[in-house]
Amino acid sequence: MERVKDFFKKAPEHALKVGDLVTCVCHGGVAIVIELYDTETNEAPSMNMCQIFWIKYPHSGIKERIWMHTIERLYLFQNVYQRRESENYKI
Repeated sequence: MERVKDFFKKAPEHALKVGDLVTCVCHGGVAIVIELYDTETNEAPSMNMCQIFWIKYPHSGIKERIWMHTIERLYLFQNVYQRRESENYKI
């Protein structure tokens, strides 16, 4: 379970960018990255936080499409065909 304090950790190194399709280790589902809060500025520190929009809800308990999520628990979504290609399977 994510805690609010996790958002205020320094952002980990990552390759995520706005527009990426992602999923997470905690909820599943498929989302698109709307905004990243990982860059340190004069107004705000680097944070382990991004805003996502659920395209496919993880489960019926999630009722809202726009969420704040930790960066460290997100990874790029790969559909079955992309996974098979990356694992050297023939389609």
